[in-house]
Amino acid sequence: MMRYILLSFLLLSFLFWILYLIITMSSYRKVPVLSKISHKDKLKKPPLVSLIIPARNEEKKIGKCIQTLKAQTYPNLEVFLVDDYSTDKTVEIAKSIIVNDERFKILSLKNFKEKKPDGWMGKSYAIQQATAQANGEWLLFCDVDDIKYDPELIENAVEFATTKKLDFLSLVPSNVCVSFWEKIIQPIPAGFLIFISPFSKVNDPKSKAAFALGLFILIKHSVFKKIGGYETIKNRVADDVELAKLVKESGFKIGLAQAQKMMRFRMYERFSEIWAGWSKNIFRGLVQKREIQSKAKQLLTLFIGLLIVFDMVVLPFIAVITSLLVVFLLNISFWWLVLGFSLTVWLLSIMVQGFVHRKYNIGNPLFSPLYFIGGVVTMGIFLNSAINTFSGKGVKWKGRAYSNLKSRK
Repeated sequence: MMRYILLSFLLLSFLFWILYLIITMSSYRKVPVLSKISHKDKLKKPPLVSLIIPARNEEKKIGKCIQTLKAQTYPNLEVFLVDDYSTDKTVEIAKSIIVNDERFKILSLKNFKEKKPDGWMGKSYAIQQATAQANGEWLLFCDVDDIKYDPELIENAVEFATTKKLDFLSLVPSNVCVSFWEKIIQPIPAGFLIFISPFSKVNDPKSKAAFALGLFILIKHSVFKKIGGYETIKNRVADDVELAKLVKESGFKIGLAQAQKMMRFRMYERFSEIWAGWSKNIFRGLVQKREIQSKAKQLLTLFIGLLIVFDMVVLPFIAVITSLLVVFLLNISFWWLVLGFSLTVWLLSIMVQGFVHRKYNIGNPLFSPLYFIGGVVTMGIFLNSAINTFSGKGVKWKGRAYSNLKSRK
């Protein structure tokens, strides 16, 4: 009986990876690529862009972030670094790199009369406050990550958004993974993300699909005001996706473009950062995006999520090892069939993930044979994120706890 159940789950895994390949690659071919523009295509009167960077305790990353922004060639740019009560040397390091670059201004939330009201995520509140100081026709939100922008990135993005008559544009970067844990964990949630949120549908006005990455969000200032800024989504952990969703629901045109050759980032470095970072939003962000408020439905979502990751990523390898042991220790002939099929499914999962991740520049595809380990860790992260949600502990990030994160008002 067990062997038939195992074969059934392996069949589901086999069909999933075929479907995964079809959907992700079909979407990949339809998403436009942001490439360098020729001199004749450059905007004659570049609009003012107000770039806003919220930062809290980012002394390890703020230096590279400021340097890559200082190198931007866009001729009409103002940059606001919003210090969100940092307790480290974030501001001091930023000042030492900015020096006399007049494009940059440092805003400290400590100097504002009002403190962050209850119910707001820190990042969202910091951005909201800075937009009141911004003068640009366009707003550009960027996260403080280990990032590297092509010097012409902003220039190309503004031209692209203007030409396509977009109100909102986000970019898909190259996801650099350096450490062992990054290479075997990061591609799992990132890979599932591009499957459940097909990028090509984001650019389709008829589709409700919306997606964005906080590393680069370009939005018209007037549109940001019309939707009420972050007020409606002030408590959402996946604020980038929620902002894109709100803009599209409000009838404005959003766009997503691939920029892997012009933009790269390293999300997390150590295992502890990966665990804490994904635990912050992997479950809560999912139920918030899908507006799943019932505890019963949230539990069902947890069960289905764990089952999917286990069946697709972890089970094929376990089935290979199990069937090998049964075949060579017990010499049961039927298990040769199980061994052959499980090996086929496992190799298929490796090849499909390696191929798709290479196309999207996610991590290092050579580590795909070890993704089953990353799958186990991802299940643990997903479970931890759910437990924090159900227990009332909520989200913990950058020294803050957010426990009362309800749906949109």
